[in-house]
Amino acid sequence: MARGETRRLARDSRLLFLDLDDVQSLQGVVQAVCRAEKHADNPVLPLGDMHEWDGMQARPWEGRTILYDEEDRLFKCWYAGSDLSMARWWWTGYAISDDGVHWEKPKLGLHEYRGRSDNNVCRQGWGPLVKDLDDVPSRRYKMIVKSNERPDDCWISVSPDGVHWTDEASIRLPEWYVPDPDIVVLIKDDQDPDPDRRFKMVWQGLGPSNKPGPPMVRTKYLACGPDVEQLTAIADNPILDPIDGMEQENHYLALAPYAGQYVMPYEYGWYAPNRTGVHGMFCSDIRLAVSRDGDHYTRIQPHQPLIARGPRGTWDAGALMLSDKVVEHDDRMWFFYVGNGEEWTQWPAGNVPEHSHWIGTGEVGSNRVSRMGLATLPKDRLTCLETTDRETPGWVVTEPLRIGERDGRLALNVSDVQQMRSFADVEVLPADGDDALAGFTKDDCEPLHREGLREPVKWRERGLADLPQEAVRLRVNLYGAARLHGISLL
Repeated sequence: MARGETRRLARDSRLLFLDLDDVQSLQGVVQAVCRAEKHADNPVLPLGDMHEWDGMQARPWEGRTILYDEEDRLFKCWYAGSDLSMARWWWTGYAISDDGVHWEKPKLGLHEYRGRSDNNVCRQGWGPLVKDLDDVPSRRYKMIVKSNERPDDCWISVSPDGVHWTDEASIRLPEWYVPDPDIVVLIKDDQDPDPDRRFKMVWQGLGPSNKPGPPMVRTKYLACGPDVEQLTAIADNPILDPIDGMEQENHYLALAPYAGQYVMPYEYGWYAPNRTGVHGMFCSDIRLAVSRDGDHYTRIQPHQPLIARGPRGTWDAGALMLSDKVVEHDDRMWFFYVGNGEEWTQWPAGNVPEHSHWIGTGEVGSNRVSRMGLATLPKDRLTCLETTDRETPGWVVTEPLRIGERDGRLALNVSDVQQMRSFADVEVLPADGDDALAGFTKDDCEPLHREGLREPVKWRERGLADLPQEAVRLRVNLYGAARLHGISLL
């Protein structure tokens, strides 16, 4: 939608408050990031046994894609694993699940580890991947690969099933600072109207820091193309740089086209100066950035985690990373993340102190247990609008909207509501002026005190078909602890 153009609210769209561009005014209301709920069975992906290839680490970090396959009705996971040795290496393991919580590691018989092939390794090396239903069956899955066995190179690999892979040409962008940067994200974006931007890749670069800690820190760059073989860096890189935010580092992230916008949960990193490393202990959680055009991202309430670290002594108390995709399934958003404990110290490479036994080995202190966890949110509830103290009433007024189908019904995505205490109601205002239209005042509106993704708005004697003008604004009044996540048309 062009700037200044009146937004059309249609049945196939949702007005979400990921940013505040659709908000004209607020009174006693603030935006908040909603914290994802960690699953009670975390960590959900089991480590291998002590003698197996993934006995130390089994997490979506280097190998980093989990998706829900609508064709097969399965969650599929390509994760990075490594063993109990002191060497830093990873292969990609393949796991499947019917519920995203209980995972099976099928014995594929493709790669030997310690003389045996009864394991779930689907390839040596690692990287993010996509499933592309528009290509021929033999190229259904596409991955950009790095590996210990083939340093200083990144290349494309394709597969008919996500298990059996055929390596193709190397890939190298002129903007890469090394031949094999970390490939952070690979997605197929069917939301973008430009076919030359169908595939998107995020890679990791380095840039100067403006904060205490390492002099050079990780930055994120975006490339787009009509296919994986023809990716070109966008003009306005980097898309996420620590010098523009509160974090000291942003390491890995996820990227998802979402409801006409783009959401980017990112790893927000800092160094706790506790003398466990040159700069301290690396810590991180997951925070949120969003974009309207897919190129320019804004951090949303960057002091509020989307996925927080666990309490002291838990498996994910130290540093969190995130797989490269947000899974949408069953009216929920699924975030598969990496959890590391507080023993995760002396990392990354420039943080190894002189007294460490890692000095001179070429390794760092990341040879520690690393697991996969799951956190979820209901659909469209990444952010919300809520009253400042979650007690005193407040309101939000939208920018002018054109209601697409007058025979439809307005609906709110609301949570934390309670009869007589925490609820919402809606008034319809003209495009100009602060007085509600007759029949569409808050006194005419039945209170919304039931939680739901699409709770119908009801005025006593009027419906949308009775609106006297095409462009209107909505004033949503919030009471108590009620949260407003979005507006839609039924």
